[in-house]
Amino acid sequence: MPHQPNVLQLALVRVSSTISILFLLLSASLPVAADTTALNTGPEVGQTIPHFEAIDHKGAKQTLDTLKGPKGLLLLFTRSADWCPFCKGHLVQLERQREGFESRGYRIAALTYDTPEVLKHFAERADINYPLLSDPDSKVIRAFGILNKTVPESHPFYGIPNPGQYLIDADGKVEAKFFEEKYSDRFTPGNILVRTLGGPGAGPRTEVRTSHLRAVASSSDAVVRGGNRVALVLEVALDPKMHVYAPGVEEYIPIDWQMNEATGVTTFPAAYPESELLHLPAIDEIVPVYSGRFRVVMDVLLGRPDELTTDLNGDLVVSGTFRYQACDDKLCYLPETVPLEWRFQLEAHDRTRVPKPLRRGTE
Repeated sequence: MPHQPNVLQLALVRVSSTISILFLLLSASLPVAADTTALNTGPEVGQTIPHFEAIDHKGAKQTLDTLKGPKGLLLLFTRSADWCPFCKGHLVQLERQREGFESRGYRIAALTYDTPEVLKHFAERADINYPLLSDPDSKVIRAFGILNKTVPESHPFYGIPNPGQYLIDADGKVEAKFFEEKYSDRFTPGNILVRTLGGPGAGPRTEVRTSHLRAVASSSDAVVRGGNRVALVLEVALDPKMHVYAPGVEEYIPIDWQMNEATGVTTFPAAYPESELLHLPAIDEIVPVYSGRFRVVMDVLLGRPDELTTDLNGDLVVSGTFRYQACDDKLCYLPETVPLEWRFQLEAHDRTRVPKPLRRGTE
C-alpha cells in the first residue's frame, strides 16, 4: 500500500468550529417537503383528522376505527378510479405495497369522489384488496379541507380532492403527509414505506464492494409510471474500525452522492441520517462521521413516459456515484468513487374507463 497521510496530520490544518457541527447535525436528515403553497392540503402533522364515515366498494360503512391497523392507517385521497390514469396507477401501486404496510402495523385505504359502483368495477378489474371509499358528495373531502377549488361546480370533475396521502396513527393524528403541486406527480406508497417506516424497498438490489465498505443500491419501487416520485436507497456497511465523514465537514472529504443527468428525471437532495461525533484526543478535535451501517435516501421524480429514455429491454435506468474517503484509527485512505445504478420497469398508464352507464361525466 502506498504511503497515506496520517489522520492527525490532516486534522492539524483544520480549526474546529462547534457552530458548524451543530448546524450540520440539525440539518443532516431532512424530511421530504413538497411545494404545496397553492394547495389545500388539510390537517398538518400532529393534528387530529376529522371524524369521517364512508361506504366502501363492497357496500360496508367504514371509519378510521374500522380501517386502521394496530399502529394506524395510510389514507390516500385521489381524484377518480374511472377517468384519471394517474389515480388508477396510484391505486394499483398502493395494493402492491399493502403487505409492507400491514407488516408494520398500518392498514391502507383510498378515497375518491366516485360512486361505490365505479369503485367496485375498478377493484375487480385491478385486483384491489383494500377498501376503496366512496365520497360522491365530497363530504369527507370537504371535512379534510382538500377540495380542489379550481374546478367549477358545473364541471363533472367538481368535488375531487387535491390528491395526497396521510399517514395517520392509531389515535387519529397525522404522522406524515405527502402532497405535490401537480396532480400528475405522486409520491408512490413505496416511497412512503421506505422513507417514513424504514421499509426495505421493492426494487432490485445491486451491490458494490470496495476495500473499506459494502454499498447496496435499491429503490422503493420496481415498477413505475410517469409522474412517480420514487425513493432511491443507498445502504452502506463500513468495515470494522472504519469511518467516513458526514456532509458539511470542513478540511476532510465528506461522503457525496451525485446522480448522473437523465432526460425526464428530476433529483432531490439526499436525506442523510444523523451523524455521530468522533473525538480525536491528540488534537482535541470533534468531527461528524458515520461508522458501522447507515442509510441515505434520495427522491427522484419521473417525467412523462415520452420524456424518459429506456434501454433495449425497455427498462428505465438511472445512475450516479458515491464518493467517500475512509479512515481508521490511524490512517485516512485515498478517496474512492463507487458507481451506482437503479433499474425500473416502466408500465403504461391505465386509460380503461368504466362502462358508460356507471360514468359520472366525461373528460
